[in-house]
Amino acid sequence: MKRLNRAAAFLLIVAILLTPVAAFAASAPTISAQGAIVMDYDTGQVLYEKNADTPRSAASMTKVMTAYIVLDALRTGEATWDAVIPISDNARNQSPWDKTDFADTERLGDLFEPYLIRSNNQMGIAIAEYFGGGSEARFADRMNEKARLLGIDAYYTEANGLKPNRVTPRAQALLTRAIISDYPEILNTTSKHQTKYKSEIYRSTNQFYRKFRHFKGINGFKTGTASYSGQCLTATYTKKGRRLISVVMGSVGQDQRYHDTMALLNYAMSRYATSPWAKDVPSRANHAGINTAAYRGLKSFQGREAMNRGEFTLLMGLTLRLPMTEAGGGFSDVPADAYYAKAVAAARSAGLIDGYEDGSFRPERLISREEMAKILFVAMKYDDNVKDLPFQDAAAIGPVFRPAVANLTARGILHGKNGNIFDPKGMASREEATQMMLNLKNQLN
Repeated sequence: MKRLNRAAAFLLIVAILLTPVAAFAASAPTISAQGAIVMDYDTGQVLYEKNADTPRSAASMTKVMTAYIVLDALRTGEATWDAVIPISDNARNQSPWDKTDFADTERLGDLFEPYLIRSNNQMGIAIAEYFGGGSEARFADRMNEKARLLGIDAYYTEANGLKPNRVTPRAQALLTRAIISDYPEILNTTSKHQTKYKSEIYRSTNQFYRKFRHFKGINGFKTGTASYSGQCLTATYTKKGRRLISVVMGSVGQDQRYHDTMALLNYAMSRYATSPWAKDVPSRANHAGINTAAYRGLKSFQGREAMNRGEFTLLMGLTLRLPMTEAGGGFSDVPADAYYAKAVAAARSAGLIDGYEDGSFRPERLISREEMAKILFVAMKYDDNVKDLPFQDAAAIGPVFRPAVANLTARGILHGKNGNIFDPKGMASREEATQMMLNLKNQLN
């Protein structure tokens, strides 16, 4: 190994997996929700799901899509916050729960916050009629077109969720992630405990701001309740530098959506905790100067997190002490201010990495075990015909990856997990990748 040059050594690292370890994450909680998902906002990694692709009615979580249409219209100049919104008889009378003291017209900027914070349906109808050219049905068409453009599995019938619609938990999480990405100021609205409409105080429907305020870290997003949907809740959550989005749909029982959400978020955070076998990896990484969690802005190592291409390239750059002075590397999707930008540029300059045909690097893409095996197999130009795959899940290994996995396993380079499982589609974690780099440094020194 000492005779390998740095480029070959790096490619070797990308393929090596640690000796098997058991999963130490807490058991998934039992929840009442019929559908649920927890997603990492930054990476899109799904940390928990239950019937996440089964459509359900979103109730007032529908309002997130309506808000998206409004914010898009403001960005394009279709409207301003001073836009005059006519209040039709339909808007005044359709919702039996709201008795809003409207004038004949209202300012859009005066309606938006109470619409989301208090979930005022009358305001939603008026907004939808304005942006639908007088028709809420035409506004629903705009909502469905936006869903199509976002690539989410959702179908809307009106602006508020007053009627059944069809939205999957995954779609709701992706919608929330997209609107925050495009309009981060939306969190300033959905995190408010209350707002004011004329002389009236409108308190948030989200009990995380009152009854369950002891649960720290919630900073948005939207509730929803209807007889045909059960209790629904989308929540955004920040802890230890980690941002999560949770969605529960169809929770049953008083306040159960909050209990379900708390259980899921606690469980999701446990998925990041460093495994007992790797308890010394963070300190060793700090000593070696290769702790990428610090570059991510995380307040703890969070070793079980899956590693993406950008962070892994940074880890490589730190390990091999590449001169990281320039940013980007000429890739179209590597922002100059990204924490991994200089490492990507240095690695490309050294011939260690390549991009895709479209000029992208896809730095946020997670790397699977079988992909790492193929990278090494191709880089090392192995030409023997080892075909034996000793893993119980060998059939799950993709055909193009099988020669690489077989060869590297035979050479003792690649290892599976406990139970003689390879888990080809699984992602390498930060603790695994860092341990591999620490092993490399020991061999190179």
